[in-house]
Amino acid sequence: MLFKNIPTRFSLVYFSIFMVIGINAPFFPLWLSSKGFDERYIAIILATSVLTKLFANPFFAGLGDKYGNRKIPMLYLSFIASIILFSLNIFNSLYLLAFMAIISWALFAPLMPLTESLTTTAIKKYNFDYGNTRLWGSVSFIIFAFFGGIIIENYGLRYVPLLMTIGAICLFISIVLMPSIKSLPARKKVSTYALLKNRNFFPFLLACGSIQSSHGLYYGFSTIYWKSIGISETIIGALWAEGVVFEIILLAYFYKFRHYTSPKFYLVIAGSLAIVRWSLMVYADNILFIAIIQTLHAFTFGLTHLAAIYFISQVMPTRSQAKCQALYSAISMGAFLAVSIAFSGDIYKLFYNQSFFFSSFLAFIGIVISLRFIKTKKVF
Repeated sequence: MLFKNIPTRFSLVYFSIFMVIGINAPFFPLWLSSKGFDERYIAIILATSVLTKLFANPFFAGLGDKYGNRKIPMLYLSFIASIILFSLNIFNSLYLLAFMAIISWALFAPLMPLTESLTTTAIKKYNFDYGNTRLWGSVSFIIFAFFGGIIIENYGLRYVPLLMTIGAICLFISIVLMPSIKSLPARKKVSTYALLKNRNFFPFLLACGSIQSSHGLYYGFSTIYWKSIGISETIIGALWAEGVVFEIILLAYFYKFRHYTSPKFYLVIAGSLAIVRWSLMVYADNILFIAIIQTLHAFTFGLTHLAAIYFISQVMPTRSQAKCQALYSAISMGAFLAVSIAFSGDIYKLFYNQSFFFSSFLAFIGIVISLRFIKTKKVF
């Protein structure tokens, strides 16, 4: 009976996606470092992996919109990604490892916007809450970041690809169980250009991109920085998990106050707290201080993401929402974040902990764009 419940089946997909992300985000940079990559090449690999969203996400989302069944490409993507992730421990060539790592993320990345668009379509049909469904992804992140840290500290970094592979296999199974909620194939294709020239949507993507890209240094080098000041993998996993605990609280209660103001002002709040978070990280040299700062993750990442979901579902046309989700993922969470991560390697090498001031500056740009260019009225 449990798996016949529609929200539960979507929750399982989110849970499985974040099994992979819960290992990848905290520990994949450390795994790359253990293979012999330096800061610059780690940044390049991570940035290129993220940049693949710019091409892969709209392509696979477009297939879902075109044929009205977004589940089919998800099955292929998760299955092939699991094979490639498993192969990462087989090869020793740095060039081949870098290539395989990038390809695995190119296949895995489109799964999130496809899931988001399918979930928002299902919400309109079955009337369930997005936040309470999506939060199981955050629960999964907490579990696997924390217990993954314990496993990796005790058994070694070679378990990083293996744990991600297990997550990808679970994702494939959860997609099989997910309901096939079909939408009508688009009679008239909404072009990417038509969406991007919208006077509200494109500035919104830029604002989201600036705030989300402020996390680039955090994603790429916070684990390496924390390790350098003597924090163990177990505690590092707990710190990553802690940030997501507060994200869960936000997800659980966002629906109660989401209509109080507009996505624009949620972005301003998120950007302001991002400036505070990254500025404090410059001076964070002990576990307690870092743990306090990590509570802000709910707002710097979570509120920005919720504002984007809220904006797309309320403002953008239904027939192109998968593509809108993909563009948000590709541009705001892809291109912007990739550029940020690409520069973060050299910035971290030059400025060490003070490089988090760079992150604060990116968040400030997001606030300026939000206040200056985003309008609150609907334009579609």
